[in-house]
Amino acid sequence: MALTIYGSPRSRTMRTLWLAEELGLAYEHVPLAWDDPWLKSAEFRRVNPAGTVPAIDHDGFGLGESLAINLYLAKTFGASGPCPLYPADARAEANAWRWSLWAQQHLEAWVRRDGGMPVYSGPAAEFALAEAHKALDHLDATLAERDWLAADHFSIVDFNVACVLSPSRTSALDMERHAPTAAWLRRCYGRPAAVAVRARFGG
Repeated sequence: MALTIYGSPRSRTMRTLWLAEELGLAYEHVPLAWDDPWLKSAEFRRVNPAGTVPAIDHDGFGLGESLAINLYLAKTFGASGPCPLYPADARAEANAWRWSLWAQQHLEAWVRRDGGMPVYSGPAAEFALAEAHKALDHLDATLAERDWLAADHFSIVDFNVACVLSPSRTSALDMERHAPTAAWLRRCYGRPAAVAVRARFGG
């Protein structure tokens, strides 16, 4: 098995690096910045036609988009064992896709920090901040009486949603308003793989 992960750990590539650590995968890391000219080369576009990072090459299979990469790697390498990262049946799998799409569409849009600046710092700040807290309220309601979002253990659902709520993003939010989500994030980012990869790559 040959796995190459492309992208700087200061980008969404950190999500893939964390998952590789979580799964115990061996890989080669090529730390390309988002604006590296090589991303537009024909060679890289064979890996990811969009010319963006993160991207992976797994035995000749190229894939971009961090949450899709995570779903693929979790299904390929994390679908067995007593506490599998990836669900075993079609309905639970669909729920994992649903949460991942929700995180990208209804959460990330309001918590991202492009260039270190929160999305809610500009002219639409009040609206964007309200949307961020609305999404966090949804997580709070789900986590009020359970430790994990979709199973009785940490799964790819928790992984993909927690990736979107990275510490650098939640630092700009009033998380005291969201105690269930804040406690869940501490459980996610307190996992040995999360601690190890952040110590190795920073962030």
